[in-house]
Amino acid sequence: MNETADIYFEDVIPGHVIHAGPYIIPEDEMMAFATTWDPMPMHIDRDFASKHGGLTAPAIYLFAIKMRLVHMLPLRRTVIATVGYDEVRFHRPARLGDALTLELKWTDKRRSRSKPDRGIVTGRYSLINAAGELVMTHLDTVLMQLRHPEVDR
Repeated sequence: MNETADIYFEDVIPGHVIHAGPYIIPEDEMMAFATTWDPMPMHIDRDFASKHGGLTAPAIYLFAIKMRLVHMLPLRRTVIATVGYDEVRFHRPARLGDALTLELKWTDKRRSRSKPDRGIVTGRYSLINAAGELVMTHLDTVLMQLRHPEVDR
């Protein structure tokens, strides 16, 4: 499959893996985000955080990074909506300056019963740091366009 072409439902192969990134966590962005949306001491107070290994990125900020990386994949014109997140896990903290890469492994797909122009696809999304360690994982189920909806089921 051409990695730059749009990925439609028909192109999804369970077990296939695609990547995006890396995204390096900038201090000013993370601190501004944490101050506004999750001002816990582990995210914004250097003295407090220094006793626990340093400042850490808020979980919701990691989701924002994941979405930024998703938009680097050829899915922007074919994913219609997210249906749900499942099995969300935070394996280790992400810190200022970490380089995070997104790995998407397709896990399941099926045609929609009610909408013949789309399918339902599930993938395991992983944010991985430069050391190859898992930072965050979750399953994401999306509605995805079919390239050829007129093809018989």
